[in-house]
Amino acid sequence: MTDTILSLKNVTKTFQTNERVFTALNNVNLSIVKEEYLAIVGKSGSGKSTLLNMITGIDFPTQGVININGTEIGQMNESKLAQWRGKNIGIVFQFFQLIPTLTISENLLLAMEFVNVIPKSDRVHRVKKLLSQVGIKDHADKMPAALSGGEQQRAAIARALANDPEIIIADEPTGNLDSKTANAIDELFKSLSLSGKTVIIVTHDSNIKLKYDRIVTLSDGKIVSQNIK
Repeated sequence: MTDTILSLKNVTKTFQTNERVFTALNNVNLSIVKEEYLAIVGKSGSGKSTLLNMITGIDFPTQGVININGTEIGQMNESKLAQWRGKNIGIVFQFFQLIPTLTISENLLLAMEFVNVIPKSDRVHRVKKLLSQVGIKDHADKMPAALSGGEQQRAAIARALANDPEIIIADEPTGNLDSKTANAIDELFKSLSLSGKTVIIVTHDSNIKLKYDRIVTLSDGKIVSQNIK
């Protein structure tokens, strides 16, 4: 792993409240290489969610530059950024955020339709392949509510993979799962990294030392340590 796929240079993010200016990220510098399996950890309020929003382009830094796979994301308007994000980053949320009125297959097909990089003739086959990859191929025609929490998270991972992005980012993906299911989801993310994806996990999990290639710890908006396996 030698190629940098994501870099943050001198990234600061401040928020103005009625009473004061709050600094959520303070001069953060971080480089992530292709195929890395990385965890971002820290206590509540440390800046993890803000950092995630910076990387995904959901929000923009007050100062600094974010470059992902050769693109400076702060230079794009909202429309271009949405299309770029759909092609390059797959996002997995803690609470799944599957559309409840669509089947699992339809959730994946909608993600493909939005970005339009997978040929229409290939989409149904790709849905079947992805659901098989995450272990829920028999649930393709079910509604999300019919699945367990672990199965819904697997569906959310499949949706994140729908457009074959290079980077997968997950925000507390096992926070609402029992330990057995959480371990299975962890193994799935690890397999994605081994298959060539760059996987970034934001987590509160304290028992993670052996899971990741690197653990980045945030405190008060700053990176305070980077532990490499």
